[in-house]
Amino acid sequence: MKIQHKIIILPIIVMIIIFSLGMLMVEYQVKSTLENKFKQELQTLTLVALSAIETKNYKFDNHSINNHVIDNSFDRIADNVAKMTYVRVSYFSYEGDLLGDSSLDFTTIVNHKNQRQLPEIISALANNTGFAQRTDSHNVNIFYYTKFDVNSGIIARVSAPKNFYNKTLIDIRRGFSVIILATLLAIFIFASIAIRLISKAVLQERIRLQKEITEKTKEITLIQTMTTMVNDADNIEDAGAILANILPKLLPVLSGAIYLTKPPERLLSKICYWGNWPKGISVATNDKSSLERFNLVYAPVTDSSDNRLSIEQFSRHSFGVNLVADQHIFGKIFFVDNQNIIDENMRKVIQHLVEPINCALANVQLKILLKEQATKDPLTGLYNRRYMLEALTHALHQADRYDRHVAVLMIDLDHFKTFNDKFGHEAGDLVLARVAEQFMTNLRLEDIACRYGGEEFCIICPDTNLKEAYQLAEKLRLKIAALSIMCQEQRLDDISMSIGIAIYPNHADNGHDLMIQADKALYLAKNNGRNCTVVNQVSNHKSLLSR
Repeated sequence: MKIQHKIIILPIIVMIIIFSLGMLMVEYQVKSTLENKFKQELQTLTLVALSAIETKNYKFDNHSINNHVIDNSFDRIADNVAKMTYVRVSYFSYEGDLLGDSSLDFTTIVNHKNQRQLPEIISALANNTGFAQRTDSHNVNIFYYTKFDVNSGIIARVSAPKNFYNKTLIDIRRGFSVIILATLLAIFIFASIAIRLISKAVLQERIRLQKEITEKTKEITLIQTMTTMVNDADNIEDAGAILANILPKLLPVLSGAIYLTKPPERLLSKICYWGNWPKGISVATNDKSSLERFNLVYAPVTDSSDNRLSIEQFSRHSFGVNLVADQHIFGKIFFVDNQNIIDENMRKVIQHLVEPINCALANVQLKILLKEQATKDPLTGLYNRRYMLEALTHALHQADRYDRHVAVLMIDLDHFKTFNDKFGHEAGDLVLARVAEQFMTNLRLEDIACRYGGEEFCIICPDTNLKEAYQLAEKLRLKIAALSIMCQEQRLDDISMSIGIAIYPNHADNGHDLMIQADKALYLAKNNGRNCTVVNQVSNHKSLLSR
């Protein structure tokens, strides 16, 4: 049985039980009332029966029955009273002789003697009134009520079957039956309508819940997909592009932007935005040491077509959430609703959504940091020797694929040990950092500058021929020679460097040999008096012929 059927049928059963019990109680109460009323009517009818014989003025001696005058006039009186009242009427003398009866003829009455032993007669003689109840020869339960008239010595008795009022009870039962049937019919109709309505409501609720579950599942899947994609991103820019593509699908009514800190200044920098992000927004703080105080500053652009918010409205239509990792704030994500105020419920939704984004961005930053620590030199910020070997292998594969050259520049700072001994390691570290800055400033994006070890550097230049490599080497050498470096208010000596160049495939057909050839060219540059650039003169005839 379905739950909606149980909801209707169980109350119906309870109502029927209560209704039936109520009907039985009412019937019992009516039956008791009718019985009492019937007894009262019998009592009243005995008085009527006695009043009917007063006109005969019969007197019976209490001690002599021989003087009784018995004729059929009592029988006629009893018949007349019975016809008016629809009950049996009988008259008895003081001695208990039957004087008249509405149900017997005169002959039977004359021969019907000595009824003094009847309980109702005994009670009447003792108390003036009497009542009895017994079953006659036809198994009918009869009520008998008697009244003794002391003056006339006559006892009047009226009797009627107990089921005299059963017709009333039957009528009441029929009425109740009609009411019960009508009630059951109404309940059935109501139950049918209610079950249909409940079934329809349950179906609609099921469809709504299924739709809500489907949408929630899509949302959870989209959030999981977004989180996975952000975690797999190689850099913050790629992560920002993923978020800018997916967040509008999760919160279509909101625009937003993500700001992350960039070392060493720890200033917020916008990495992405989405939706109808208002123009004229900048980021400001009163305390650069505390990122918690970073907020958006909104200055509407008067000639902008998408400017919908005033300065006063912006604070109520925007909401920012801190991005935290290891109890340190590393950025903020801002949301703006151009139409409605962002209320408390929407803020809770935003905070719930930002949690996985926070973790994913923190993981990306940690992954980038670990990668930098594994691939970059902490002093100079250049790639380390391990990354250099991987980058060289990749560059040679690209060169083979597209029939191009790869140049390797091996660089060594001249007399650096003597410089360290003279000015100290702190000055030496400062010089290495300034040299690395010049490399990063003057190289192309595809060029890879690495710290080979100590004061030695290596630069890998993909798609670079011999002439271009030599020009780059000379440019870097002159830039370094022109540096003027101060350390602890002391000007350091000028720095120079020696450079050796080897070209793939001209000088070698693999990365290991190419490094050896570049190192040999560097050795020649040192022998030639340092502060110069030397190109390896050994040709790889095998590689040249293959090309």
